[in-house]
Amino acid sequence: MDTRRRFRKVKLGLMRSPMFMHLSGVMMLGTTTLVDDFPTACTNGRDEKYGLYFVEELDDYELGFVIIHENVHKGCRHLTIYRALMLKDAYLTNCALDYWINGTLTKIDPEGTLIRMPRKGGEVYGLYDPMFDGMSVLQIFEHLQENGLPDSAPQSGEGEGEGEGEGEGEGEGEGERLRSPKSGSSQGQGFDDHDWDDAGALSKEEETQLEQDIKSAISQGIMAAKQAGVGGTGNDLLGLGEIVSPRLRWDQILAEFMRESFTDNTESSFRKVNRRFLHMDIIMPTLVSEGIRELVVAPDASYSMYGEPATKVLGAVKLLAQQLNVQKVHLLYWDGEVGEPEEYDAESFQHFELETKYIGGGGTSPSCVPKYLEENNIKPECVVMLTDGYVDGWGEWDCPVIWAMTTDVIAPTGVSIKID
Repeated sequence: MDTRRRFRKVKLGLMRSPMFMHLSGVMMLGTTTLVDDFPTACTNGRDEKYGLYFVEELDDYELGFVIIHENVHKGCRHLTIYRALMLKDAYLTNCALDYWINGTLTKIDPEGTLIRMPRKGGEVYGLYDPMFDGMSVLQIFEHLQENGLPDSAPQSGEGEGEGEGEGEGEGEGEGERLRSPKSGSSQGQGFDDHDWDDAGALSKEEETQLEQDIKSAISQGIMAAKQAGVGGTGNDLLGLGEIVSPRLRWDQILAEFMRESFTDNTESSFRKVNRRFLHMDIIMPTLVSEGIRELVVAPDASYSMYGEPATKVLGAVKLLAQQLNVQKVHLLYWDGEVGEPEEYDAESFQHFELETKYIGGGGTSPSCVPKYLEENNIKPECVVMLTDGYVDGWGEWDCPVIWAMTTDVIAPTGVSIKID
């Protein structure tokens, strides 16, 4: 059978299958292109691109896996949501995303009745390790950052190729927007590439429109599945329902708040080369901002804030501070007034527990924090306050502030999140 016809047949079969019908709307979104001179598969968050020779090497089950893999990237908006993480470390971000998708799809179809990971010489070709089961993309990224790729990862290949090629579009439109694999991709270990450049070239209006299109496509797929009487283990594991009607966790809200605060004044630039990639002969930009990027973390020093709540929040803040290239972190314990201030750079803050002097206190008056910032001319991008919310006044703030609460109290200023 002609390769393009076989591709269409496999994709249509996936769209009609009870297992992946909820992704059918996403699979119809954007353009799908098969080209001669392209090494594997690629997406920019809307469109898909596949190499003809790569497709010919896959059986129908393996091709189905690759098609679903690309459409999970699209449906979960990976190339938008994790752009800040990619700017921190493109290679590990790509790997973390692929580990998460491949692990999730393996859970959805563990017996390989409809899809299975591609194989080369009888060995799995791609990034998969059961040690990452149950972990989020960010947790996988952090693990890879600390430990490197596990021994199960395939060895990096050579010479994936750079050709653009010409080909027929499988969907609507021209279908020739996607470029060849980029430096920092997970290719060599994985079977696809992520076109961050194309995804990042969207204007704010285009990005908003794409988000709406994806939500609409997911809703269509979920509706089709419901009408067909199909449930959705896949839908639950992929979290597609959450994308349409999100129930955000506190850590997601915290992450979005900090990213918004720090990226308004930031751009990526090649004026300063990211040395992390030099040993791989890869030139990557670093984040450049006007002035020093400062963060204030201010835990309530009362005894009620000891233990797990503070540990959870500070752990999340540590990872985000590293991702966002925060240059200076002010750690300010407070009760009725700010105690002895502690100052860290992004690297030393990762191990602040070894140096911090966390002491319990008496009263709880958060207004002492903005007063301290003003008196010491500290102008942070944002402030993370940790408290139980039982306080005496909230203070006057002239910078973004988020309140991490251990109770249901909602602050009258800034953003409030409850730590579960």
